[in-house]
Amino acid sequence: MTTEAPKFNDTNVYRVRRDSRLNQGIFLSKVVLKKHGTIQIEGMGESISLVAKLAQILNKNGLATTTRISSDNVEREQSRSINPKLTIVLAKSAQFDKLTEDIVLKQ
Repeated sequence: MTTEAPKFNDTNVYRVRRDSRLNQGIFLSKVVLKKHGTIQIEGMGESISLVAKLAQILNKNGLATTTRISSDNVEREQSRSINPKLTIVLAKSAQFDKLTEDIVLKQ
């Protein structure tokens, strides 16, 4: 009896880190949107500005529409600091498939 483990990173969540690059984030967001139809972009601390930039670029270019924006304060266990966390959920726009015809997903 073989049970197949879930594929690595087979989810619609994209976690932005402080060393993430904007152009890489845009490409990965397009791939996730194409595969899942929605994407949840989240980041903590220094990376929340990059989360907002990604969402703005995807909206401005007509690739996605914003469905939810939420912010939290997360307390870290190792230290007594509190970090802000920004989460933005986007859905595919009506013209997304037309704009991303060049992206082909491998099965």
